[in-house]
Amino acid sequence: MDQNDNINADSNNEVQSFIYQQIAEFEPFITPKTLVMVIARNPDFQNEDSQAEAYITDEKKQIHRIAIVLKEDEATIEAEAFHDNIFEAIKFAKESLLQKLIEIQNEVEDPNERLQAIEQARSNEQIH
Repeated sequence: MDQNDNINADSNNEVQSFIYQQIAEFEPFITPKTLVMVIARNPDFQNEDSQAEAYITDEKKQIHRIAIVLKEDEATIEAEAFHDNIFEAIKFAKESLLQKLIEIQNEVEDPNERLQAIEQARSNEQIH
């Protein structure tokens, strides 16, 4: 293993540790059955329905597009963010998803209703 491999491994470990720290903040909103995914997406292809704000930077810098997805049964909710710093992209995606979850929690306190509200939010339906 050469020095570059060691640097990449250290960097990957640092990113992985940071991800675990960030997703720990979802604990109050998830159950043991909830699948939590942190996905690095191609920043050159953005879905039209994406609500992430485009991050403007020098073309020379690498842009990171990070999505955090919570999935349980058929309910899925996600948020994504763009940034030239991977740690900032992860943090902004987490903050965006937490904001969505807090809004849902403020509207719905029953856990079953909360899952239904998350499913409705995923499909962009009105919550009553």
